[in-house]
Parts: sequence; C-alpha cells; structure tokens
Amino acid sequence: MICRDDIKAYRIPRWNELPDLELYMDQVISVLEKNLCIFAYGENSAFITPTMINNYVKQKLVSPPRNKRYNKGHIAAFYIITLMKQIMSISEINTAIKTVSEKMGEEKGYDLFCDTFEASLVLIFLQEENKTPDFGECEEAYMIIRSTTLAFANMLYARSLLFEYLPQKQTKKEKKEKKKQ
Repeated sequence: MICRDDIKAYRIPRWNELPDLELYMDQVISVLEKNLCIFAYGENSAFITPTMINNYVKQKLVSPPRNKRYNKGHIAAFYIITLMKQIMSISEINTAIKTVSEKMGEEKGYDLFCDTFEASLVLIFLQEENKTPDFGECEEAYMIIRSTTLAFANMLYARSLLFEYLPQKQTKKEKKEKKKQ
C-alpha cells in the first residue's frame, strides 16, 4: 500500500543518474523493480519481465539491445512505458515518447517526465491537505469518485493531444489512387 510519506520522498532516477554502463536484461529488471516497487499491488505483481522487454523491442518501442545489453535510453524508456502502460495503449505510449524525444531530445524529455510524474503524485496524494469542501462521512467516497474521474479526464486529454501528433494514416483506397496518378 502506498502511503503519503512514500510519495513525498519518491524520486525516479534522472538521466544522469541512470547507469552509464550498458546492462544485461536481468540487471535492467533489477534496477527498474528497485525503483518501481512502491507501486506494486501485491507481493507477486511484476512491473516488468523479460517477456515484456522483448515485446517492447519487437513492437519497436525501443531499439534492439546491442550485444544483449541495454543503455540509458532503453532504461529511461522502460521507466516511462512501465508507468504509462497502466493508462495508455502501447501505440499511444510509443507516439508520446517519439513526439517528446523529437521536440526536446531523449534526455530532456525523460527528465521532464520524471519531474512531472513526481509533481503529479504529490499533487494528487496531498490534495486532502488542501481540500475545502466538507463532505463529512462521504469524504472518502468523494475522493474516490474525484480521483477516478480526474484520471479518466486526464487520459482523454492526453489522447486528444497525441491525436494531434499522429501522422495522418492513408486508407488503402487513397494509397491505390496515389499510385494510379
């Protein structure tokens, strides 16, 4: 269970704090699990497995490892993917990572993700300290409803932003017509 003190102290390693040495898969998983265990739902919940990493490579979310070793860029992407897959599809995550990397660069984009993620955690988990309405016995129900509806609204907003950056896909018919011309 996540507690407020853990959230206040939580910090994702920034780009310059990620390992400089390239790591093998079991080492990557160890680093990620160590830093993401705060979000585990139960003792047996795995945030990232070798199968997941292999799938991310196959789906081209990350480039293939070099000599079975993963670099900082891989590890940064795995942090983002692991956290965001809770609310976004893999294709949406891929679009988001590519868009941010193109606009800001991989390093700055990753560090901005870390800063924003941590600020969002604090904002949400500490909202009770700043709330003004008094809901009495219904307070917990309100917080549950508010949190879930805000999560949904934020997910919709993120998707609308991503949609703006998605390349316009041509239909098969449009492609055939172009070839004829």
